[in-house]
Amino acid sequence: MDLTRFDVIVIGAGFAGLSAASRLTRGGARVLVLEARGRLGGRATAFPDRETGELVDNGQHVLLGCYTETFAFLRDVGALDNVRLDPQLAVTMIDRALRRTRLACPALPAPFHLVAGVLEWEALSWRDRLSALGMATPLKHARRELRPGSTMKAASPGETVEGWLVRNGQTPRIREMLWTPLALAALNQPPDQAAAPTFARVLAEMLGDDAQAAAIALPTKPLHLMYAEPAREYIERHGGTVRTGALAKVVVSDDGDGGGEVAAVESGDERWTATRVISSVPWFAFPELFEREPPALRDLLDRARRLPSSPIVTVNLWFDRRVLDEPFIGLPGRAMQWVFDKRLVFGDEASHLSLVSSGAASILARSNDELIQVAHDELLEALPEVRSARLLRASVVREPRATFSLAPGAPARPSTETGVKGFFLAGDWIDTGLPATIESAVRSGHRAAELCIW
Repeated sequence: MDLTRFDVIVIGAGFAGLSAASRLTRGGARVLVLEARGRLGGRATAFPDRETGELVDNGQHVLLGCYTETFAFLRDVGALDNVRLDPQLAVTMIDRALRRTRLACPALPAPFHLVAGVLEWEALSWRDRLSALGMATPLKHARRELRPGSTMKAASPGETVEGWLVRNGQTPRIREMLWTPLALAALNQPPDQAAAPTFARVLAEMLGDDAQAAAIALPTKPLHLMYAEPAREYIERHGGTVRTGALAKVVVSDDGDGGGEVAAVESGDERWTATRVISSVPWFAFPELFEREPPALRDLLDRARRLPSSPIVTVNLWFDRRVLDEPFIGLPGRAMQWVFDKRLVFGDEASHLSLVSSGAASILARSNDELIQVAHDELLEALPEVRSARLLRASVVREPRATFSLAPGAPARPSTETGVKGFFLAGDWIDTGLPATIESAVRSGHRAAELCIW
């Protein structure tokens, strides 16, 4: 066997790249994965905290029961046990008036489970609860839109999530308690900025035929150990190679007619002849893949450069004892919208909380001290019992380009195939119909793998 020859080269080792490489490996291909950073995982990874030594995620990532391709990927690489999926959607929320309630959706066929959960939810007045029925028709349209060949549109392309919800009769209270937290978590952008069609797609998949599709799954290991290292082991066990610290460049031959063909991939002093290459790098890194801009990719490169980003800020707090009695709690109407207890990852004695702000453009520029103060204050206000615990340590993780923007008018997302023969795209920014989620990344990776081999 020629150990320098590979069937496919995958550039980038996040969810998209590793799912593509694993699917290719399962199909019998010999794969080389090149990752520029020193660790696997891309924008879903973990690193050691300098004081505690704990492996801290670069942001809390959540899966949903409808992430069918993600669960298939985890199953392929033997990592399915590294996430815990709840039996149905159940979320505790503490509103700005400090009222603690729980939305619990019973095991009924979808979407009746959500209707029943909302009708029983004490956080809402009866007017608010009944307004949820106004979403029945748009959600039915969103479900129909998923069917192959459908021309149904649940929301117009220029409409924001906020406008769509208001148009469908959703009260301010139910927007604050239900739809806005969902939109921020799924889209990483405030509802008055994000486009409605993508949110409608998320709801259609969450509220499908299976009531567990809306249930929440949480990692039980730090992110890179949850999926990236198992994927590496799987790929290398089957004859592939995964390299970190390998900045890759793609060489494209020009056919003289505005087209091109992938010719090679270079990293440092090494060069691999390649006929099939998958780029799974994010939009902001995509233009850096080429020393010389291929004419066939000029429009795509221009769109990648113009695609805006949306940030996430995570504040990690360590206390001298356990302070939360649930894996996570929603804090609607605040700068930090969710708080996660990391005992699921680090064991019952852990006292580490992660507070997350999605769509965090308004607070991104604040100093670490200010962000820690905001997170601590909001936690103490929502959970006064935490006042008796002593804060031992705090850290801030900023991801300024956590996701791409879903604002109406943003550049069109690309497809998997490109104008360069043998060169394919994967990543959460590829046009999967979903926002920048783990599931979008994995679906794009599987699609790229299928086009490479089959």
